[in-house]
Amino acid sequence: MAFLGTALFLTLAILFLNYGVLSTPRARAYRDLDPAVPECRDGLATGWTILSETGRAASRAGAPDGDDWRDPTNDENAVANDPRWRVRLRCALQRHVIPSTRGDQPLAYTLGFLEFKEDGEPYALISRSVNDDVAIDSAMLRHAMEGEMRARGAPATKLRPVITQLDALTQHLSTGTHYVIAFVHGWRHNAQVGDANVADLRYYAAHAARFLRQRCPADPRACDAEVTAIYVGWRGARVDERGLRETFGDALGGFFGNLSAAATLFDRKPVSEAIAPAAVSALRTVESVLRRPAPDGGDRHNKLVVAGHSLGGNMLATGLKDDLLKAVHRHRTGEVLPPVLGNLVILINPASEASKWTAVQRAVWERSPPQGETGLAPTDAVRDNGDLFPIAQRPVVVSVTAALAFPAGGLRPGDCAWIGLDAEDGFQTARRRIRQRLAGTDAMFDAGVDYDWATHDLFPTFKFDFRPAAGFLDRTAARFERVAPRGMSCAPPRAPDLLDGLLTLPLRALSLMAATFPFQVSLPEESHTIGNLDPPRPAAGVLADAQPSAAPFGTTHEMLGLAAMGTEPRHAYATLADADIDCPRVNRWLTRARQRRAAQRGLGWDSEDLDPPEPLVNGQGAPAVQFQHGLPLTGIAPITLGNDPFWNVRAFDNALSRHDGYRRSSFICALNQLVMDDITDAVSPPRDTRPEPQVQPSGRDGASRRQAGETSGPEKQRH
Repeated sequence: MAFLGTALFLTLAILFLNYGVLSTPRARAYRDLDPAVPECRDGLATGWTILSETGRAASRAGAPDGDDWRDPTNDENAVANDPRWRVRLRCALQRHVIPSTRGDQPLAYTLGFLEFKEDGEPYALISRSVNDDVAIDSAMLRHAMEGEMRARGAPATKLRPVITQLDALTQHLSTGTHYVIAFVHGWRHNAQVGDANVADLRYYAAHAARFLRQRCPADPRACDAEVTAIYVGWRGARVDERGLRETFGDALGGFFGNLSAAATLFDRKPVSEAIAPAAVSALRTVESVLRRPAPDGGDRHNKLVVAGHSLGGNMLATGLKDDLLKAVHRHRTGEVLPPVLGNLVILINPASEASKWTAVQRAVWERSPPQGETGLAPTDAVRDNGDLFPIAQRPVVVSVTAALAFPAGGLRPGDCAWIGLDAEDGFQTARRRIRQRLAGTDAMFDAGVDYDWATHDLFPTFKFDFRPAAGFLDRTAARFERVAPRGMSCAPPRAPDLLDGLLTLPLRALSLMAATFPFQVSLPEESHTIGNLDPPRPAAGVLADAQPSAAPFGTTHEMLGLAAMGTEPRHAYATLADADIDCPRVNRWLTRARQRRAAQRGLGWDSEDLDPPEPLVNGQGAPAVQFQHGLPLTGIAPITLGNDPFWNVRAFDNALSRHDGYRRSSFICALNQLVMDDITDAVSPPRDTRPEPQVQPSGRDGASRRQAGETSGPEKQRH
């Protein structure tokens, strides 16, 4: 009874602290100052260099090292103590500039905000009168509209009043050429001044401006494009972790902040889903403004990239799921599937149920069953199914998740014996590649592996599936015992020391209890996240002998960094105008990769294995990271068509190393290359508005119509 009473008291105390003492404001906008007030208007006219100037000297002190390195520049907290900047940083529209110290062109971009209440309601702008904030009243609005009438020479009926943050953004985007990056932040963040995710978006925007500057000499459209970054804010942080750190210091305050915030995932996720319709509708409004033609009727060549991180990815996955399903059902075989929102939707470590992705995969599967299943020869399968998506199909939605380890699904006991085999069986090259990747895995486990623990372990725990958490406890115990984790290494096994074994016995016992806890959620599609659901490996075959999975749903691609682990330099925000960053044009790379695998219907394409460059096409090359179709060297055949527009990518190594490890320049470059460059030399058609065709699902009765997979054995390996 004493134990239960103590546990109940601690639970109530944590809830009281979370919902009362440590809680962030329930309904507050942080960036709602009207762009028309002098502080904002002057900043939009001249641009602010303060964030790149503050800390610039510290950024030159030494090269960044490690994922935990903090950029001494790009920190709003460093200037927010000044009352003037505390006001300016609240502007709903801001313009930031990074000067060049070498006389090059500076990097400049506009930063806008879209904030939503927990029920999805947008915030109205406020006007600042001396030291007080006042709501915009009808008199102010009339005065502003009359000023706009005089400036444009347009009647009042042609003007829309600027009332919300969205109004300010649409007015900004209504003229000119824009390259827009919209970012939906995730759990434990909001739009507060000093929030790290706002700094991340500025980092992305500066990179985009840098990449456009590099493309300008060869592409006049890049010269005209202005980068606009849109931060979609919501109350993803219910605990005031910043206040805890300021009060108790980074160590103690950070510990209590992590402890308190960990209990908020279960109630922040429903909020992200409640906001999803409003956020998607706002982004569609932005998209519609960007689609408007120029005054002469020509195309303004605007582009829109929409990214969501963590629960922000869940927001997008929730809000777009029905649109994606409708797009698949309306799609006509052989035509390019148009984007569902903007030019590309990117989910970065999305904290969203895998079922939201597999529902779309099943819709595609019903239209054209995946290749890689037995039944017919490839030519017969192609004749029966047709080409659902053409070779010019660009990706529509890309989900990227920092995976735990290689290979997907782990190692079986017999795999290590096969990997260590020295035989002329045609798989020698594959073995060498597997050994290299496993060596990298061992080094990561020795140092403490970085992966997306929030979506891999924590998310399933709140969904009442404790098996991933049990694996985490096993890996923790193995690292303490200095032995390799089970199923993740071929290092020679060693028995742990007796003392180490006794010390880790509680962890092992807790792991066993978590793995066998009764009445857990048993369906991985409901408890695992989008990027942490790998298709199950078939019983037959070895790692280099890809066989069709019996449940072909889940991750579809793999991403690898081209730089060796830990060798890619980090670039401080203030140095981006001059930093040694190369992100060249990579036109036609996706088409050339698919053509390289034409004999296999495009299955298993690799961005590092391309057809020869095509004549009269400038800027051909491979992307900044390595994309691979399917899950190579895992024993699993590709589960999607080679031209499939829905990429569920598992990233393993320095390309994307952990939940918030998405700041590497190569990763940012690769994502922008998917939109900035003509990777298939195809123009996306407008969104289809035709009636939905009546599609007869093939279901399991269509097994005889499925396309055959990769060949096995040495011949397959040569491809």
